[in-house]
Amino acid sequence: MPRFDPTEFGRLLARLSPQELRQVEGMVAEARERAEAVLEINARADVGGAAAACPRCGGGERIRWGRTRTGAQRWSCSGCGATWSGRSGTPLARVHRRDLVVALARDMIEAPQPMSCRRAAEVLGTSRHSVWRWRMTIIGALTPEPESTLAGIVEADEAHQRESRKASREWVRHRCDPANTPAPPRLRWEDYRRRGAASRTPPGGWRAWEKKPLAATDRAGHRAVEAIADAGQVAISGALLPVMAPDAVLCTDGHITYEAIAQDERIPHFVFVAGRRSKLTPRSHHINTVNALIGRFRAFMQTFCGPASKNLAAYGRWHAARDNADRSYRDVLRKLLASGHPTNTVC
Repeated sequence: MPRFDPTEFGRLLARLSPQELRQVEGMVAEARERAEAVLEINARADVGGAAAACPRCGGGERIRWGRTRTGAQRWSCSGCGATWSGRSGTPLARVHRRDLVVALARDMIEAPQPMSCRRAAEVLGTSRHSVWRWRMTIIGALTPEPESTLAGIVEADEAHQRESRKASREWVRHRCDPANTPAPPRLRWEDYRRRGAASRTPPGGWRAWEKKPLAATDRAGHRAVEAIADAGQVAISGALLPVMAPDAVLCTDGHITYEAIAQDERIPHFVFVAGRRSKLTPRSHHINTVNALIGRFRAFMQTFCGPASKNLAAYGRWHAARDNADRSYRDVLRKLLASGHPTNTVC
């Protein structure tokens, strides 16, 4: 391959027409996506990286052993002879098109509205099933926000999401074998809307089948959306206190749970009943930011037509990663490479 000459390349660009320049921009963008994936993979195998030592014997003596088909550096252990690269032991270990995973992660985090699985499959030129598995692996690698992320004026409130058992086979199994398979605790949601249905509400009422994700934000653009078991003090404090700075000021809607948490932890607490402030409350304190965050979260979840509640925590972290001011898709890619290799998740 001839050596790259920037001067000659500049002369070539000067002779291109606007239409040809647009084609070149597309090719450069595609090449940059592949290069970014390779750079992140190689960074794990650099000196001091997570994959710097041999994964078989743990030895540090190694030699370069060519490159993979996508250009990532391979290494060979001088002790046992095992070979590896920066993607060994990661969810990308068996993915042939790592650049497509990078493009999907960029769309999931930085696009104004993430593409559906079918649309992403058309754009990326792959199967929608592969796109769905990649997406679930990416959001599964997202972790809760670091400690003391939210500082200054912190606003917190709960959202409401109906419980969903999408892709569950419990109704089908019970219908096929009612003697050996227990009945589900409720009917399918569509059965309550049918004309002539035996029941119009699920057992315990509609409120009993609602999940309550906790949304918290500060004025610096940091967000946190975590799934909680209920609206009790133990669940809310376990999700809220780790991400709050010790000297933060809490603003809520006055729920008794937040008042108990603020009293026990000695946190300055400002209450806004129906969004109204008292005469003693500073005008800089309000809960409009967290209400807007919950509104965006509801609109974000509507596009997925009720994802399974077991994935609600991952979807909440996905939305927080999209809404955070200082989060980029490279951070998500690093978390994906840092996570362990899942079983039968990415193909």
